[in-house]
Amino acid sequence: MDFQAIISKHRHIDNRTAWGQLLGTLFAYFAFLTAAVIGANHIWIVLPCAAACGLSAVRLYMLQHDCMHRCFLKPKKINDLIGVLLSPFTLTPFATGRYNHGLHHSHVGDLDHRDTFEINVLTVNEYREKSFGFRLAYRLYRHPFTLVLVGPFLVFMVFHRFPKNTLKGGFIKDVLIHNLMLLVYFAAVFGVAGLTGIWVLLLSIWIGVSLGAVIPYVEHNFEDAHWGRWPELTHEKAALENSAVLDFGKAFHWVTANIGFHDLHHLNPMIPNYNLKTCHQELENAGLLHSRKITPREALDCFNWKLWDEEQEKMVGFPA
Repeated sequence: MDFQAIISKHRHIDNRTAWGQLLGTLFAYFAFLTAAVIGANHIWIVLPCAAACGLSAVRLYMLQHDCMHRCFLKPKKINDLIGVLLSPFTLTPFATGRYNHGLHHSHVGDLDHRDTFEINVLTVNEYREKSFGFRLAYRLYRHPFTLVLVGPFLVFMVFHRFPKNTLKGGFIKDVLIHNLMLLVYFAAVFGVAGLTGIWVLLLSIWIGVSLGAVIPYVEHNFEDAHWGRWPELTHEKAALENSAVLDFGKAFHWVTANIGFHDLHHLNPMIPNYNLKTCHQELENAGLLHSRKITPREALDCFNWKLWDEEQEKMVGFPA
């Protein structure tokens, strides 16, 4: 069986599996949030439960991501409805998020469209030409403390209230509805659990977005990740050489709905998450896909890579 035949076989949508994922994850999200609120006075209860709630929110975000590609459920319109309804828990306006994510797929690894990437990347020459103040700000921005512990919370809690391209894409209504839904959700949590519910929810959000932010960063920011320009940078080259597989184990793949098989996802984003792992394994076994795999240890090394060196064609650290 050839490459495209295997891909086509795994593009089928399974409503039963999708609904099972969705309902099971929603149950886990609210169960862990409730447990964290009830055990808020005991750190050994609230921390693991808030973390589990945050990880459940990460999984909901990945299911919403499938809805953005309209490959989660049939008919296609139900993806849009589910995507909107999930937005208060993922803190992501659906239509705007789908538009921006589409740009990411269209321009992954493209040096001329780095504004579509989640993390700003400068080339070595660009960095050297910047002012001292700009270089200092970029160093602070690319520090792991900012990338993991501060930046993601600001992005999801502040910047997603009016995301980029909201006006350009005509998504004001979508953003306003999302923000209203988010306000209602926070008000409901406050009404049921008071301030305790709010700070527990915020804690779970902080844990979830901090861990979740590591995923796209590592997937596209490894040392030998390739950046280029069209026409040299083809869609296939960008998908295979600017995207990595996160080899973090079965639990990670379950929580993140298989988004770690990221090169295949970029090759064909219409493969539902619940088929992605099987499809990837079948392509590998047939010798048709050779992925760049990153272990947890290598993932830590990815935080050393700050700039793209156009001469060496690899990511490098800051110059001495």
